Amino acid sequence: MTNYDIFDEEYYLSQYPWVKPAIDAGIIKSGGDHFTKFGQAAGFTKVSRYFDEETYLAQNPDIARFVRTPNNPNAPFASGLDHFIQFGYEEGRTRVSLDYDEAFYLKRYPVLASFVDNGTFKSGFQHFVKFGAKEGLDANTFFESEYLLKHPAVATAVKVGVFKTGAEHYRKFGQFEPALPFVDVNFFGTSGNDTVQGFGVENVNIFGVQYVLDANGTRQFQSYGSNEFDTLIGGSGRDNFVLAATVPGIGGSRPTPVSVQFYQGPGFATIQNFTQGQDTILLGSTSFDKYIVFPINNNRDLAIQTNGLPYYTPNGGNQLSYGDTIAVIEGGGNLTLKPLFIPTNISTFVG
Repeated sequence: MTNYDIFDEEYYLSQYPWVKPAIDAGIIKSGGDHFTKFGQAAGFTKVSRYFDEETYLAQNPDIARFVRTPNNPNAPFASGLDHFIQFGYEEGRTRVSLDYDEAFYLKRYPVLASFVDNGTFKSGFQHFVKFGAKEGLDANTFFESEYLLKHPAVATAVKVGVFKTGAEHYRKFGQFEPALPFVDVNFFGTSGNDTVQGFGVENVNIFGVQYVLDANGTRQFQSYGSNEFDTLIGGSGRDNFVLAATVPGIGGSRPTPVSVQFYQGPGFATIQNFTQGQDTILLGSTSFDKYIVFPINNNRDLAIQTNGLPYYTPNGGNQLSYGDTIAVIEGGGNLTLKPLFIPTNISTFVG
């Protein structure tokens, strides 16, 4: 069943600007009209920020032999996109873009799972194409909105179609920039169990928990890692594994901001690809004495546990936490973590 939900008029015209004069001249009605009459059969594929021809063919190898090429001129589909529009979308294929992750999207917005189960939507991607993208919903672990907020020139380039997304800019350019303004980026998780992998040369922040930005661009945390078992994977550059957050004071016994440690109680973060002398771990106390660090699993890994750390709750209650594992560094049994002199008022970095 042919379905054109994926088609984005504005983006199509930004990628094929010579179509606009034909619209203005009344030769065709719209970019969509051009695509359905000419572009689809001609193999045009730049119809959406969230469809990538190369990704679709690579992630759906079963259809490659049905797509026309110089060596296969009689194949039934002009492109992978042609297949997706005719069949793949209704089949619920979701591996269509580096900027969309079906598993993440459904965990990030768990209310959607029941609508996929009952057939209201073929997939989370169908919801994202029809509603989520327009509403600015998060589609993968790269925190798109924060990146664009910090880099308005990139946001402008995305708006006019130079890049599909901020994440595309980061993959192509930002991740390789060691100098300002492209030295910080944030990867984040959901309120469930996540695997979050960062990449980039410098100052990559890796969160396992879920947060949003308020109207002022300030982070508002929606989970603190309780009952979460997250895997945080560093890249080849300078990574910061974020295991704590500063939250505002609420008056009463907590009038000033405090640093809340993630993963207190059930749950912990598994840290992979940690490089001592390059990477850092952000903890929730100014005193490293509030933690104990020791080898486990026959000295293969390194555990970080609380040692009299204040246990702050969102409503302001607190107690002291002892012996609670908040993180395990895989392959870190021989590491010696120590506090680093990085300016911060109520947290500490170790490395």
